[in-house]
Amino acid sequence: MRTLEWLMVLLAAPAIVWMLFLRRPWPMWIRVATDLAVVVFLAHAPFEGVHWQMAPIYLAILLLIYPLLGQRFPSRIAAPHFLFSIFLALLVVTGLSLCYMLPMFRLPKPSGPYAVGTRTLYFVDPTRMEMHPGAPHIQREVVAQLWYPSATLTGKHAVYRLWKETDPRSTYQAVLPVDALQDSPIASGRFPVVLFNHAWRGFRNRSTFMEQDLASHGFVVIGVGHPWNAAIMQLHDGRVADGRSQIDLGNFYGPPALTLEQHEALADREMRTQVDDDKFLLDELTRLDQSPNSPLAGHLDLTHVGAFGHSFGGAVSAELAREDPRVRSAILLDGILNGPVAANGLSKPLFRIMAEPPHFAPGGENSPDLGTRVHAQSALLGEKQLDASFQRYGGYQVMIRGIDHENFTDKGFFSPFHSLSGIGSLPQQRAAKIITAYVDAFFTQTLLDQPQTLLSDQTSPFPEVMKFQHWLPADSDASQH
Repeated sequence: MRTLEWLMVLLAAPAIVWMLFLRRPWPMWIRVATDLAVVVFLAHAPFEGVHWQMAPIYLAILLLIYPLLGQRFPSRIAAPHFLFSIFLALLVVTGLSLCYMLPMFRLPKPSGPYAVGTRTLYFVDPTRMEMHPGAPHIQREVVAQLWYPSATLTGKHAVYRLWKETDPRSTYQAVLPVDALQDSPIASGRFPVVLFNHAWRGFRNRSTFMEQDLASHGFVVIGVGHPWNAAIMQLHDGRVADGRSQIDLGNFYGPPALTLEQHEALADREMRTQVDDDKFLLDELTRLDQSPNSPLAGHLDLTHVGAFGHSFGGAVSAELAREDPRVRSAILLDGILNGPVAANGLSKPLFRIMAEPPHFAPGGENSPDLGTRVHAQSALLGEKQLDASFQRYGGYQVMIRGIDHENFTDKGFFSPFHSLSGIGSLPQQRAAKIITAYVDAFFTQTLLDQPQTLLSDQTSPFPEVMKFQHWLPADSDASQH
């Protein structure tokens, strides 16, 4: 809970407790405290923003106006019943419980020397048509949220998500501030560019803690929104592209039942679209860097480009690096390879940061259950292809104990309850520190040509790291470390 929210509760509590246990006229200090609770509630709306978790507390404060008036005009307004006091107390307890279950979370402070700015840009590709099922047959649009070193330390903080990009449960995130400053000017200098691709049915800023941190170390991070695969996305004209009805590629057990071949074909089609989105976006960024009227003019170093992504977004990033000579390196965040890069490998620096691997029953790839069989087959094939790429071209891999798939996203901050966050046993603050350290180190080494001890030492400074592997290319004299 935020400052004014706690203040509301603290100012309203004395009146509720007094009515519950004493049932005598309020002393002056309780009247003043209740008056202030109402004033703080009115100030909270414009300064902090209202959200549904606080709704029971809002109602309790509004209902307190009735006994407050009764204290001032006792001959005209009857005193509230004892049950009314219990109801008010239950409202406050309910509101506090909701705020604990789904808090107004705070992401880790960016660890780099730069303040961070953010802005969202919209681009329409005139050479491609939208082909996703259920989408209008119009020109393909790509949304990009930029995170970059800011020239100023002050300004309006951006909100975590746009209102139209939330669902009923996540509407509170539209009034949740992040560290980045909205539309602040970019710092002087030219900065390497790193593209972030979201997971299947994710969204462009689902890993804001990583994007902000990387930007604070002197990178321009482009959170790429892929419409009609992203969960909910606002387009340039205010329309919303909702990709939640798409087949869930990560759900092997729900309808429709897909064979391994069908699963791979679906992934390959979407990968082609998303890789083309990234290429188009790099072209547009080149244009903006050269345009004197652009706020990005002269700030984008597009000769030093990296790509990273979570889950399926990691595979998109690796394929982009394979196809586009502008992209020097790629990171897989708990993902495997798909498409041509899976078959051919990546002859550029590749890094996989992974959770503890899932455990399959022996022989799961031969299970009579289609979901179990395809899940195991897909995982085994992915590991085999990734290992072949590492063996041939080299690369890095680190495995972190106690984290799960969602530790690579902001979802780990959404709730202290595992059923709502989906993270592993490692606290999200600690997981985020480890993950961002490796992401920062890899792009600093591969894009800025500055060797990093974290990627060379055999003993990690993080005891949670179960395994660190470094492969050198097969044509070198050294072997795997």
